Amino acid sequence: MLAVDVVVLGTGSGGKMAAQELARAGRRVAVVEATRVGGDCPYVACVPAKSLLLSARAGLPWAAAVAVRDEASAHREDGAAADELVEQGITVLRGTGRLTGPGRVAVGDVEVRADVVVVGTGSTPVRPPVDGLDGAPTWTSVDALSSDELPARLVVLGAGAVGCELAEAYAGLGSEVVLVQRSGHLLSREPAWVGDLLAQSLRRKGVDVRTGVGAKAVVREGDGYALALDDGSSLPFDRLLLATGRAPNLPPGLDEVVVDARCRVVRDGAPVPGLYAVGDVTGVSDYTHSANHQARTVAADVLGHGRDADYSGVPRAVYTDPAVFCVGDTTRTEGVLRASFDVGEVARAHLVEGVAGPRGAQVEGRVELVADAATGVLLGAACVGPEADSWGAELALAVRARLDVDLLAHHVRAFPTWSEAVYPALRDLLAARA
Repeated sequence: MLAVDVVVLGTGSGGKMAAQELARAGRRVAVVEATRVGGDCPYVACVPAKSLLLSARAGLPWAAAVAVRDEASAHREDGAAADELVEQGITVLRGTGRLTGPGRVAVGDVEVRADVVVVGTGSTPVRPPVDGLDGAPTWTSVDALSSDELPARLVVLGAGAVGCELAEAYAGLGSEVVLVQRSGHLLSREPAWVGDLLAQSLRRKGVDVRTGVGAKAVVREGDGYALALDDGSSLPFDRLLLATGRAPNLPPGLDEVVVDARCRVVRDGAPVPGLYAVGDVTGVSDYTHSANHQARTVAADVLGHGRDADYSGVPRAVYTDPAVFCVGDTTRTEGVLRASFDVGEVARAHLVEGVAGPRGAQVEGRVELVADAATGVLLGAACVGPEADSWGAELALAVRARLDVDLLAHHVRAFPTWSEAVYPALRDLLAARA
């Protein structure tokens, strides 16, 4: 039997950070990992996706892009990450952790007892209910971000962040790509104009974007396969990438995970003593940075100076070109004021176009701000434009801090930066409130 203060099931971003924070505070910590220490993000998700996107923009050939991707993702080997935890005094157990009772976890023949159990077992890709998928050459995002194959014809089903990023990357690296989205616009959780701008950009990059149409069935077509859509059209493919979402991956012994504001697992309306959860398994916010926020929340609570998790300022970034950055409530229609501005009108855009010369594409993008009509507090922001994933951070902080548009309008931004696009929208919000 192994006795520790804390045992963490799953070492994705949230689980790993929780373990490190608590070990740093002097707690005896063990982690349990069934696949790779570090979870999906460094090896088969965030890191390789951004690597492929950057390689495509740099014009690298496929073989070179794969080499860069594999180097960036440590060739999907987690030895260094595991060694790092061991060096920090954390016990690493390989295998699937099974909750066998309060404060008890079984890993193979090893029984672990702890005062605190943190569940961070992540999520798994959802396989949509489309007839004919069995036996067809399908990929999940994990497959697409670890394969050496460049499909001649790639159909991407689902246009959330993952689907859009991989459509752009594979099109830029040489695949013929079709992106299929059942809803009327890409990134369906954001305002329609965000998805529409992104669709325009993807089409210019050679992606065939189909919106408002769903998958009906996968059918045989000659020696290959095709995706039949419910509008009667058919898309032949060499690979079908399923980017239709993910579901929590519950560990054995836990039927569901519901957490409170301190990330404590709740049963029958009350927190279970010593049981926490972080990351995708909570179903709260499916971002690496959200998992890290939850990990810090858990560590603080375990150490006796707890605070509630606050997701109001969690950024929703998509690393396409142009990038997308959204935060807060971007779709509310009642009791709000909206104002927007064209990113292509700021001085930085004119500089970029001047350097690009007559063959350079015009800078496209837009900022839209949503404020409470009664108080002037910024409720949400949506940004599309060059490097929006970076300069939008100001707005995430503003939403989290509940800053009002008057203060934001009088904040001084450096010239010439993309962030200057925020000021005209703020000016219009001030005028609307006057």
